[in-house]
Amino acid sequence: MRNALNDKRRRLRAHELTFINLQSRLRGNTVRKALVKRQYVVSQRTNDYVKIQAQARGFLLRRGISERKRALHDAMESIIAMQAFARGRILRAEVNHKRSLLNECESHTVALQSCIRGHLLRLRDRDLRGCLAGCEPSVIQLQAHVRGNLTRFEFYWKKRWLADHEDLFVALQARVRGFMIRQTHDEKARHYRENMDKVIKIQSLVRAKQQGEAYKSLSSLPRKSN
Repeated sequence: MRNALNDKRRRLRAHELTFINLQSRLRGNTVRKALVKRQYVVSQRTNDYVKIQAQARGFLLRRGISERKRALHDAMESIIAMQAFARGRILRAEVNHKRSLLNECESHTVALQSCIRGHLLRLRDRDLRGCLAGCEPSVIQLQAHVRGNLTRFEFYWKKRWLADHEDLFVALQARVRGFMIRQTHDEKARHYRENMDKVIKIQSLVRAKQQGEAYKSLSSLPRKSN
């Protein structure tokens, strides 16, 4: 029996590769049949599997979104503060960059602005001149009427105001004239007081001259005959 068993083992070892290939083919065939059955079952239930997967994915997604919303709601103040800080930092960086660019190109920018403003002003002036050239007589007549109305209104208003305050102006004029007369009289009196000697001399000279002329007139009269 041992010899027979050994012979069988030797024959099996001689055909070992054949048996291994046969086993592999049998296993492969079995696995392929099982896969075909599974694919057939899966192909028949594809819609059900897709719906189940969609529901599962939707549930997981909704749960994740709700958790994220809850976390965001809990940290909303911090997130808003961080967003404000980040936006402010970005905005300041952008403003600083623009300022640096403007500082570098300031002379060119000023020259360009002046050229553009001058061009716009020249265009506006040309348009205004064209409009005024067509209606110049009407504009002149309108200006004359407006100026006349303004002048008449101002004159009537001043006249009425003066008529309403005539007593005040008369009293003011009287006071001004009295002040001017007193001032002139004071100046003359001060001048006379300062030059009293000269005034006295002039008066004496004038009186002497008057007396001499009177004496001459008396001496030049014809004498009466006895």
